[in-house]
Amino acid sequence: MHVPEGTPASPKRRRPLVAAVLSGIFPGLGQLYNRQPLKALLFLAGGVVTSFGPLSPLDVDIDLSDPAPGMQKVLVASLPFLAIALWSVIDAYRTGRSTS
Repeated sequence: MHVPEGTPASPKRRRPLVAAVLSGIFPGLGQLYNRQPLKALLFLAGGVVTSFGPLSPLDVDIDLSDPAPGMQKVLVASLPFLAIALWSVIDAYRTGRSTS
């Protein structure tokens, strides 16, 4: 179909599965794909703060002679990031599905 000059082209359709996979890579990427820059920035900031901030699972020391307590701390410290990541994936998929 030919679009006459001066007429805005229809917006490109978004694929919900692509949006969900991108958000699965890191929170906010799926929202960016869905052309929601503010929401993408918020999810990205939440992901960065929960993965590299003061409660970062990267700051947990693990004693190799008894790793179980250290691994429990890593799991607990990872929960905020995992919650944001899951929320981001679900949101990106739903938004992509509603705009397609």
